Amino acid sequence: MRKFVILFFKILNILAIFFYLSACLIPFLPAGKYWMFAVAGLLFPLAVIILVCFLAGWLLAKNRNWSLLSFIVLLPGWQQFSAMAGLHTKQKFNFVKEPATLRVLQWNVSSWGLSNKSQLPQTNYGSFTIALIQEQKADILCFQEFIERKDWYSKKLNLAVFKQMGYPYAHFVKSFNQTGKLESGVVIISKYPIIDTATYFFGEYDAAEHLIYADIEIHQQKIRFFTTHLQSVKFNDGEYSAVTKIKNSDKEGLKDSRTIIHKLKYAYHYRQSQAELVHQKILESPYPVVICGDFNDVPNSYTYFTIRGNLQDAFVQKGSGLGRTFQYLSPTLRIDYILADKKFTVSQYNRIIVPYSDHYPIIADITLNGVK
Repeated sequence: MRKFVILFFKILNILAIFFYLSACLIPFLPAGKYWMFAVAGLLFPLAVIILVCFLAGWLLAKNRNWSLLSFIVLLPGWQQFSAMAGLHTKQKFNFVKEPATLRVLQWNVSSWGLSNKSQLPQTNYGSFTIALIQEQKADILCFQEFIERKDWYSKKLNLAVFKQMGYPYAHFVKSFNQTGKLESGVVIISKYPIIDTATYFFGEYDAAEHLIYADIEIHQQKIRFFTTHLQSVKFNDGEYSAVTKIKNSDKEGLKDSRTIIHKLKYAYHYRQSQAELVHQKILESPYPVVICGDFNDVPNSYTYFTIRGNLQDAFVQKGSGLGRTFQYLSPTLRIDYILADKKFTVSQYNRIIVPYSDHYPIIADITLNGVK
């Protein structure tokens, strides 16, 4: 009986190793073509936990060979694990910054809370959002699902408000198929002069916003700031509920699994080409680059590693824990990013947990090396 139990656990360990090593290939496999691997990659944190449990079990059983195997197998995933977890102790965010330091705020504002799934009836999250942004004293703001009004006499939730707050410069580009007095899109807002801008269109995808950049002159240095919002999975309320039921092994949730998988496949297909375009435009920049955005993908994904390239992740440099930025489904969903050229030093990172949007705002303090 003991031999049978040991054999059983060895077989399970081999299956776990196979799944884990498959997940380790995800950053190198184009997500559109190998979407099944990309979907499996969402379970990468679980695969790590399972292998660590096997490692601990074999150590307790004093089985040296299988302990060593489990340990060695874990090593290829270090690149992905290090991108997922902030290995720093949590520090209190210091609102006082040095004169040469830039404070960058990234936030998908969910149409000022209008599309926030957790919004309470009759709650004006827009005014709370504006107040929170003003408190952060950031120099550069990057927003997705930003709503701008066509009627400029309105004093609510438009670029005129940010001008009054001390941000006179902005590059706003609306998404496709905008009608009425409200226009939704991506925007870069700055306290410093914007000297050039550009927009790159992914195509008429109803769940993605364009890639834009603004060249900003700061302390006699030109820096190219990008922002974008890549293809969303577009889960509706019923599908969010179904995912929760699947997680709880509820049979009712399995009925919707086919639609969920189809939406994931569709999103991975489009995000692959979008991420590759973003990477290309970053490489073409003549100036140091900072890119902020909602990538709609996790840190062990093809999307993340393609865009990050040789940039540094502000969360990895100064963050702690898993850094979740999307408040639904899973604590591992860090899908909003601030990535910076290695010519910058990242001195602070902060995530603010507030209910005003589906996403949490993130902030980084960065300094261009050599600038005083």
